[in-house]
Amino acid sequence: MFGGVVDEEAGRRELLRRRVIGRCILCGTQNALLARVAGVTEVTELNLAEECTRLWDENARLRQENITLRQQAHSYRELHRRAVGRVQQLEAENQALKEKNGELNRRLFGRKSEKFTAQQVAGKEEAPAARGRGQAQGSRGHGRKARPGLPEQEQVVKGPGEGPRCGQCGLPYRADGTAASHKEIVVEVKAHKRVIRRQCYEQACSCREPGLPKRVAAPAPPRLIPRGLLSLESIVEGLLRKFDLWIPLQRTVREWRELGVDISPGTWCGIWQLLVPLFVALAEAIRAAAQQERQFLMDETRWEVFVIVEGKGSHRWWLWVIVTPKAKIYILAPSRGAEVPKEFFDYQPGSCAVERPFLMVDRWPSYKVLIDWLILAFCWSHVRRDFLEGQTAAKEEQIQWAQGWIDRIAELYQLNGKRLELGRDVQGTPLPAPFIRMDPARMAQPAYLQAQRQLEATVSAFKQQWEHELADPKLPIRRRKILASLQEHWQGLTYFVPYPEIPMDNNGSERAIRSAVIGRNNFYGSGSIWSGQLMAAMMTILQTGRMHGVDLRAYLVDYLQACAENGREPPKDLEPWLPWKYRGRQRGQGP
Repeated sequence: MFGGVVDEEAGRRELLRRRVIGRCILCGTQNALLARVAGVTEVTELNLAEECTRLWDENARLRQENITLRQQAHSYRELHRRAVGRVQQLEAENQALKEKNGELNRRLFGRKSEKFTAQQVAGKEEAPAARGRGQAQGSRGHGRKARPGLPEQEQVVKGPGEGPRCGQCGLPYRADGTAASHKEIVVEVKAHKRVIRRQCYEQACSCREPGLPKRVAAPAPPRLIPRGLLSLESIVEGLLRKFDLWIPLQRTVREWRELGVDISPGTWCGIWQLLVPLFVALAEAIRAAAQQERQFLMDETRWEVFVIVEGKGSHRWWLWVIVTPKAKIYILAPSRGAEVPKEFFDYQPGSCAVERPFLMVDRWPSYKVLIDWLILAFCWSHVRRDFLEGQTAAKEEQIQWAQGWIDRIAELYQLNGKRLELGRDVQGTPLPAPFIRMDPARMAQPAYLQAQRQLEATVSAFKQQWEHELADPKLPIRRRKILASLQEHWQGLTYFVPYPEIPMDNNGSERAIRSAVIGRNNFYGSGSIWSGQLMAAMMTILQTGRMHGVDLRAYLVDYLQACAENGREPPKDLEPWLPWKYRGRQRGQGP
C-alpha cells in the first residue's frame, strides 16, 4: 500500500519536473534547472510551482524585450535606409553644383568656342592648330586693290627752301615736271554749314497784270523738322552710329564737339522722337510683307527699358527677332511669354493653318503653344550644347559618353550638308543663309536619293541609341536628364529629314540678334518706351536693308526726304520703299 503511494508521488514529481524542464528549455535554462532538480531531491511541489511562475514571467519579459528590440531594429534599419538615400541625394546635388559651378566658370573664364578636339577629350595635349585664316606668311601676295572709285587729288612736294642750287654758281634749279612717289588714302571728316538761299525773280516785262507779284522768290524746300538745326544727312549719320554701329550717344556728342559741332544729347533725343512714327510705319510695312513668307526663324534676348510700368516689377523687356528669307523683324515687348509669337503668326486656338509654315526655334516654352499651328522645328545646336555642358567638371567616363553623342550629331550635320549640296537649286537666285531653295529635278536623281536614305538610316540609329540608354534603370541622373529632353523634342528635331528646306539649327536668328547684344553691352538699353520702339524699328529697317545690299545712308536720306515732301508723314504707298524694292534716285528708278 505505502509502496504504491510512494511510486505515485514520485511519478507526479517526475512529470512536473519534465514539464518544467520542457518549458524552461524554451527559455534556455535547461542545464541550470537540471542541476537544481538533480541536487535538491526534497524540492516540493510548491517550490516547483513558484519556479515555474518566475520562469513564465521571465519568459514574458524576454519576449517583450525581443519584440521591442525587433521594432527598434526595424526603425533603425528604416532610418539607415533614409540616411543612405539622403547621402546619395546630397552627393548628387553636390555633383550637380560642382558641374554648374564648372559651367559658370567656363562661361566666365573659359574659351568662348564650343569646339573640343579629340585630344582634349582624351586628356592629351591639344592638337596642333590648323592653318589659320588669311594669307599665310611667305606665300605670294596678290597686290593692292586699285580702288578706281576714289577721286584723286594731287599734292606736289617741293624741296626745302627755294629748291636746290648749283654748287658752282649758286643759281637755283628751275622746276621741270614731277616724279611719282606714292599714293595714300585720306579720310577727312569735317563739318560745315549749308546756307540755303532762295532765288528771287523780278518782272522783266512791262505787262500791267502779269498774274504774279513783280518780285517772286523760289519756294523753300520742304523740311522734315520745323526750324531743324541738322540736315537729313546729319540726322541719318547719327542714326547709323547709334543703331547700326551701336555707338553710345555721348560718344557721338563728344566726337562732333571735337569737330566744332556742339549738339546736346537732348537735341538728339528730341529729333529722334519726332522720327518714331516715320520709321515705325516703314517697319510695319516690312513686317506685313514678311508675314507672307513660309519659312521663319525666331529667337529673343533681354533688353532693358528704364521706365516704370504699372504691373511690371523690373526694367527687363525682351527683344524678339523673326528671320525670313526676305526680312528680319524685331519686336520689343515687356514679356517673354507667348503673346508675341501668337500675335505675329495670327494664332487661333482650336484651329489649324491652311498651309503650315515652319518655324525654327530653341526649346523655350513660349514657342510650344504654336506646335499645332505651325511646323515647329527645334534646334540641334542646343541639343549639342547640352552634351557640351555635360562634359563640364565631369569624370572621364562622362566626358567620353558626351563626346560620343557630339560625334553623332556632327555626323548628322555632315550627311545633311551632303544631301543639300546634291539637291539645292543652282540655277535660281540663292536665298540668304541659312535658307535654301531645293530643285525637284535634282532631288529625283539617284545620288540625292541615296544621300536621303543614308541620312534616314543614321537618324533611326540615333533614336535607337537614346531609347536603349533610357531603358537602363541604372542610367545616371545627369545623362537621363539630357536624353529625356532629347526624347521630348525628338519630333521637332527630325523635321529636317522629310523637309530639307528646314535648317538643322537656329543659328541664323541668333546671329541676327547679336548686334542688339552689342548695343546692350555698350549703352545698357533704352531710357524710354519710344526710344525702344525706335530701336526695334531701326533694326528692322537696317538689318533688312543689309540683307539686300542697300546703301543705307542713301536709303534713309531718300526716305526721310520723301516724308518731308509728304508733309512730315510717311508716304501713302510704302511698297516702293521696302528694302528689296528700293532703287536709289541717282539711278532714275524707284522712288
